[in-house]
Amino acid sequence: MATEVLVPGVNIALEIATRNSRGEDRMAQADESPQKTLFVLMVGKSRVRETGNATTLKRLRAHMEASGWGCELRDPEELSNAAAVTAAVARCDVVLGLHLYRSGPVLAACRALKVPYVACFGGTDVNECLQVPARKAVMQEAVAGAASLLAFTAAMKEAALAAWPFLQPECVRVLPQAISVCPDNAFNVAPYLRSLDEYHAKLLPVSDVAAKGCTGTCDCTSKDVSKRIQLETMNECKKNAIPISEEGLAPGQTSVPFSGPSSVITQSVPRTQSSLPRGVAYPLVVLIAGLRPVKDVLYVAEAWSNWNAEREGRGRLLIMGPVLDAPYARQVHSEASSFHYRWCGVRVADSLKPPQCHAVIASATVLLNSSLSEGMSAAILEAMVLGTPVLARDIPGNRAVVRHGETGMLFSCPDTFVQQLNRLLDEPALVATVTANARAYVAAHHRPREEADALLAVLREAVARRSDADWQEQ
Repeated sequence: MATEVLVPGVNIALEIATRNSRGEDRMAQADESPQKTLFVLMVGKSRVRETGNATTLKRLRAHMEASGWGCELRDPEELSNAAAVTAAVARCDVVLGLHLYRSGPVLAACRALKVPYVACFGGTDVNECLQVPARKAVMQEAVAGAASLLAFTAAMKEAALAAWPFLQPECVRVLPQAISVCPDNAFNVAPYLRSLDEYHAKLLPVSDVAAKGCTGTCDCTSKDVSKRIQLETMNECKKNAIPISEEGLAPGQTSVPFSGPSSVITQSVPRTQSSLPRGVAYPLVVLIAGLRPVKDVLYVAEAWSNWNAEREGRGRLLIMGPVLDAPYARQVHSEASSFHYRWCGVRVADSLKPPQCHAVIASATVLLNSSLSEGMSAAILEAMVLGTPVLARDIPGNRAVVRHGETGMLFSCPDTFVQQLNRLLDEPALVATVTANARAYVAAHHRPREEADALLAVLREAVARRSDADWQEQ
């Protein structure tokens, strides 16, 4: 987990200050010739590609590269000591850190090195980490030296200002996330769902790694659980004539960390919501989330199961996402497994690549979000663009984009989830209204060009601080 990796890094800044006082480990000087290209070091969790933070980093990187900036993306785990941070920032003009707890130690080190940085709240840092004093202290070190702070919603900005009263409101900018979708129209969702049903029938409630006596907190456990899911699903896809990728995985599935440059954001025209045969998973309720406790993916599982059982079990609640917390993932797979016969029509699948994931969302009856907290859910925005109605838990992060009855539906408990689901199934006029409004909302408030312009302006302001003598003396 992040705590074990990052807490030792809190002392990176102290180590740098000590070395600098002895004249050691000075940053390499840039080329004497005028610098033609500005360079940004991006710091954030990016090893698992199918997470919200990784998606955000990829999109922001694409903005900067399209504007001629040089970019390097580094995971905080790669920068766990003073030497690594010093080397990483040697040629950069500014640092952009995503998630103030995870990137906090690196940002604090940048402060000691007099490298300007912009810190972007990720969601769980404000919603969860602020409640833990030790984590808040890590974040405060980063907050105190930031040239600017970015928040995806006004609610996140208000939470930051309340946590750190010394902040000036103008230093915290609201940057609504942009969104783009590129559904793979060749991806056949119906056979994919059938393959998951066949795989589900074979699931065991206890993973192979548990039999080895592993506690479930190590990295190998997550990899074993994910690999088992991939191999079993791959076999079922072969039986159902679903094409297999060159890597030998089921369509779109990958556990390869994202480290390469992103492509330019594709401004594709979203297709209208596709429909599946009524005999295949109707209704199809899709929940996109990494498997970790804050996503609370089984929050409505019992209510769904009871509702679905009354309808002969035809519906499917499909939970898709990478394993981010191995013990929690084992619990989810165990409770969804056919061995227990506990939940009716609940399926759990590994991540798909974005084009295939977008195809599944476009085919879904409803996009579900049941998180305990959110910054700004990319899956919700993607569903809005793709014309799939959103049914989301009533929490601040979701309320920022989902207006109940206008751009989607909100629920406060499992019972109201069922009530709102029934409304979406029984009232086609309601679905038409909320999906049309949702698309219009995203088009008006989550434009890639506006996000890019705002981000680049903030980064340029931060770069200008390097020549500010007063700032250098701080």
